[in-house]
Amino acid sequence: MNGFAAWLLAQRARRVVFIASLFPLPVLGMISAAIVVMDTQIKGPREALLDCTLALLLLAGIAWFADMDTPILLGSAMVSWVLWLVLGTIVARTGSLTLAVQAAVIIALAGLVVFNLVIGDPVAYWAQVLEVLYADLAEQGLEITANIEQQARLMSGVVIAGSLTGGLIALLLGSAWASRISGGNYAQQFSELRLGYVIGGIAALMGVAGLFGFGFDGAVLVFGAAFVFHGIAVVAWWSRRRNWPGGWWIGLCILPILLPDFSIVFLALLSVLGFVDNWYNLRRTPAMMS
Repeated sequence: MNGFAAWLLAQRARRVVFIASLFPLPVLGMISAAIVVMDTQIKGPREALLDCTLALLLLAGIAWFADMDTPILLGSAMVSWVLWLVLGTIVARTGSLTLAVQAAVIIALAGLVVFNLVIGDPVAYWAQVLEVLYADLAEQGLEITANIEQQARLMSGVVIAGSLTGGLIALLLGSAWASRISGGNYAQQFSELRLGYVIGGIAALMGVAGLFGFGFDGAVLVFGAAFVFHGIAVVAWWSRRRNWPGGWWIGLCILPILLPDFSIVFLALLSVLGFVDNWYNLRRTPAMMS
């Protein structure tokens, strides 16, 4: 084996180890997903699929050694990595980060529908889960008074919205890494991100339906999470327009951490900003306005 082949093998081994070892870890699992997205855009879907296959074998060994629930872990990895492959391929083939984000939102909505259909009665399911959780906490001395039925109505949306948020962070992070390696225009693509009239229209209809008690609260949460990223893209566009300091986004990330009581309001403002921009373009130069 010559030196170049050995180097390629070492690079693949490193990617496979990171993809497999980081996947089961909280938060760091997004890094695993981001590597798959980057791998797909840089190496192509076939190479990325081979890396994921090898990572799956390694993950099986890790799960066995650590005495984890192997079937569930491997099933989650397969579904997750296939989704990252699809989203990364969309960016690689079309050059459109916006299209990949829109696809992620549609997939999340489809996942919400499928989840509710499989569960049958999501309110009853989540009410039982929450009752067990609160009972366990009460045994540990932590009494929580909450409207379980009200929370149960939102739980499916909370879970899917959380998954979408993590997925979009992984997609954006992996695309940024790939762009840096290939010399792409990620910053411009992200600052021009727009969810579009179709997603915006469905969000508006479900929001209105929810006001009349038709029970689309879960879907509204998913749309809310998606439009947060749209709102951040608007802020990114204006940061480029006004030449803000390069680390402006760090403040945007740590603000909810420093002010946790304000975090919900802050995210809601970003979501509203994105929703408004979707219908009334807030990213317009004076020449575009005239």
